[in-house]
Amino acid sequence: MILQNKKNYFLIIGIIIFLDQISKFIIKTKFDVYDSINIFKGFFQIFYAKNSGAIWGLFHNHSNSIIPKIITLTSTIAVLILIFFFLKVNPKHKLELLSLSFIIGGAIGNIIDRIHQGFVVDFLDFYIKDYHWPTFNIADSFITIGVIILAISIWKGKKSQQN
Repeated sequence: MILQNKKNYFLIIGIIIFLDQISKFIIKTKFDVYDSINIFKGFFQIFYAKNSGAIWGLFHNHSNSIIPKIITLTSTIAVLILIFFFLKVNPKHKLELLSLSFIIGGAIGNIIDRIHQGFVVDFLDFYIKDYHWPTFNIADSFITIGVIILAISIWKGKKSQQN
């Protein structure tokens, strides 16, 4: 019964994984590594980068081959924990389920890259003059949005408890 009430959220997770993987496939087939194309000059470009590090390229310039394996293992454990919480959330808590769906879908998209390639394909590059936000991908976007939605949900829950 609980899984039946969450089938739409499983669909969301699947759609996020699909969108992430298809976007990365397109980038890998249409670009060489470090190729770019300006979309909005001075603000946004598509830039194909391989990220064998963690979030925002942390540990990207590592020389130890164990680092990507540790990142993959840690990410997988985190997703399993999130799935556990996802399954425990009451189906009435739609905001929490949506946020966890976004985070789980995005994380699985990046884990697929890490397992199959040893790195994550990043390609969305926002910048102003010489300042570049770390290059990211669709999965990262959904993870970020999911975390924001979860924070709002927690804040709203605490606020309603105070009233």
